[in-house]
Amino acid sequence: MQDHISRWKRTVIKDDCETNSMKENFLYWTSENKEIDELIRHTQLNAFQTCDYLEWIPFEKFEMVKYIGNGGFCSIYSALWMEGPRWNWDDGAQEWARAGPMTVALKRLDNSQKISSSYINQIKTYHKCLQSALLAETFGITKDPTSNYMIVMKYQYLDRHNGILSWKDIIDILQGIARGLERIHIEGKIHRNLHGGNLFIEDDEILTDARISDVGLYGPCYYHENKNSGQVYGVLPYIALVHKFCFLQKKKISFLELV
Repeated sequence: MQDHISRWKRTVIKDDCETNSMKENFLYWTSENKEIDELIRHTQLNAFQTCDYLEWIPFEKFEMVKYIGNGGFCSIYSALWMEGPRWNWDDGAQEWARAGPMTVALKRLDNSQKISSSYINQIKTYHKCLQSALLAETFGITKDPTSNYMIVMKYQYLDRHNGILSWKDIIDILQGIARGLERIHIEGKIHRNLHGGNLFIEDDEILTDARISDVGLYGPCYYHENKNSGQVYGVLPYIALVHKFCFLQKKKISFLELV
């Protein structure tokens, strides 16, 4: 039920008072990387909905950090975010309050002590996709004790019936994938590396849904993108069709044909 509540809260327009409050708070936090600071501020100043932005989350706000696995150029951890996102409305204070402890996924960008400007700009370009209610929810950025940056995302998994899916579940999941792809393409973007490992399945009493993750987060974070280079990153059977190093939207439809 909390998932449906969180989607509803995204429909509430963020007002000027909240924007001004965020501006005033700029002086009290830093990622220790000027470009990441600018990225986070950009999402906050250009948000139109509650939770439609990234925030800087100090690593000490997380407890029970547990390693899950790795893949590509990142490592995944689960953790308990003690404060939680700001999506509970406080009638008395007339403002959004934090929801309290929530399990989240921490995607560590390996070797991000030397994160490149092009990778940060990549996140900035895709941030509207990252914040869409149709895609995996992304709350913010943190930095671990080894000075690697981590993307803070909602922790989603399937546990009902030991993972056994009905035909209705399968149809719901396919619809979730299709809606997510449509949202990405509406923003004029493509995923570039869509495969099963980038799909988060969430499940509750009402429906089983799929959320697309890692939108625009491809390749090593320290890589300086050169459009004229032949470098292609991702799981090869699933990356977008490349023609003269241009990625095509229409190839993503073939993913649904393969399911």
